[in-house]
Amino acid sequence: MIQPMFNRFRFKIVFLAIFLMACSAAKAWAADVVIIMPFENRSQSAQFNWVRESFSILLADILDAPGLTVVSADERLQAFDQVRLSPTDLLTRAAMIRVAEAAKANLVVVGEFDIGGDKQNVSIAISARLIETEAGRLIGNKVFNFSGPLSDLQLMQGQLAWHVLYERNPSLPYTKEQLVRRATNVPPRAYESYVKGVQTLDLRLRESFLKRAIQEHDTAGAPGHYAQAIYELGVLQYRQTEFEEAVTLLKRLTKGDPHYEPGLFYLGQAAFKAGVFNDAAAALETLAGIAPLPEILNNAGAALTAKGENARALPFLQRAIAANANDTVYRFNYGYAAWRNQAYDEAAQQLRAVVGSNARDGEAWFVLSKCLASAEKADDAAKADNEAKRYLSAYARWAVAPDKVPVLARMKEDLDELALAKLLRQQSGTSAQTRATPQQISQQQALDNIRQLLAANKDAEAMAELQRVLAADTANADAYFLRGIVYTRRNETENALRSFQAAVSWNPRMPEAHIMLGRIYLVRRDTARALAHCKQALEIDPQNREAIALKQQIEIGR
Repeated sequence: MIQPMFNRFRFKIVFLAIFLMACSAAKAWAADVVIIMPFENRSQSAQFNWVRESFSILLADILDAPGLTVVSADERLQAFDQVRLSPTDLLTRAAMIRVAEAAKANLVVVGEFDIGGDKQNVSIAISARLIETEAGRLIGNKVFNFSGPLSDLQLMQGQLAWHVLYERNPSLPYTKEQLVRRATNVPPRAYESYVKGVQTLDLRLRESFLKRAIQEHDTAGAPGHYAQAIYELGVLQYRQTEFEEAVTLLKRLTKGDPHYEPGLFYLGQAAFKAGVFNDAAAALETLAGIAPLPEILNNAGAALTAKGENARALPFLQRAIAANANDTVYRFNYGYAAWRNQAYDEAAQQLRAVVGSNARDGEAWFVLSKCLASAEKADDAAKADNEAKRYLSAYARWAVAPDKVPVLARMKEDLDELALAKLLRQQSGTSAQTRATPQQISQQQALDNIRQLLAANKDAEAMAELQRVLAADTANADAYFLRGIVYTRRNETENALRSFQAAVSWNPRMPEAHIMLGRIYLVRRDTARALAHCKQALEIDPQNREAIALKQQIEIGR
């Protein structure tokens, strides 16, 4: 049924997509990606094992120059898992390169350290290397050696960071002294407590170390605040359900601080659970403007709904559904906000989808019954009410005291920090004319070839190439979009739908993917989701003719 409509738009949309993606490919510059491996402790002193990870922790914070991206701790752990190794293992160079390749890093920093001196005068000797992953060779054939008192660890790590940057770009916009100053802006004792805190699995010990780090930072009279320790402690307090303490801590983070964006997410979560809906909405709205990931959009909409601003909540929830139409949390929240905004038909459509997915969702039945009653559909409302009685344990209590019904908006508890980091990197790299890595050049060439195959109607060959691209990069939004085009031509609607959904999940600002999703949903008579995708496309590109035409078609269909 969907094919006749797509036939009218297929060549126009494909031509438009090929043109847009060819343009974006010409601009697709990317930074070097470096992974810092745990340094090997050559001493017999296990008490200094905390130093192993200190290199990746500090370098991740200060190696943020244009042209270089540092693999995060979570991404590195994921890479270790992928190759079935542990960060605690003693690795050969070949094994380290395997981990780097799994993390899609073209550079890897490896090293070792030895501890000397006595208890009163502990010294450290460091040896580090920068390796190019593809060739497996030392960059510049250099080994970087540093030594001195352990209290100068950050100074030496700052010098190492500068050498890493200098080897890739001798025309650095700042000096070694400036980078070392950044590395040493935290007092050594506070830094040691922080590094120990983030590594320990004992939650009480972690809390103790992090609190000590903040106190040692402040006691030493260091400028500003210890943002990294504040963030880690705030998230820890949140996970231990100490919501008010988490709010107090996370509100101290300011724009430009390390972890500012994920800090806003957990601030919003903690404030919501503490019932401070103003703070929750403010934090999550700010974050949604920076990084419109589905869980962030959902939580911003949920917080606004809890605050009573239902009309303002709906656009956020529409965009969340546009990114993942199968998530019942998003659809419940949209239906709940629409009901409270007196848009009963729209609300009922979403809530029916929720109970259709989970017939035991008593809250959804309860809200649906109220929605249908408000729409004067008495029979349907009575049926929904019976289901609510059956599955909602709080039904009797809420029926006796309707004013005691709590806020029912549902939050997403977990943030996809890898997706957030990728999105922030994309944003920070849009204006940086940096050199593409060999892997990225290869991917762009493959995508260009796929577009040529599609233009020549060689869909089978294009699909084979797409499978290879996605096997190498499972987060490639362009590849998912092009795969959706192939499925559309084949009239494989479900596969096309999943491909376009994956495209907007990895790149929410891809208007052509939103347009294709809007057309699919329009044919399915799911006007709410069709309109959500259409609005998203117009928000990204207000002059997009295809999006404007789709909007007119949706309005006529109504």
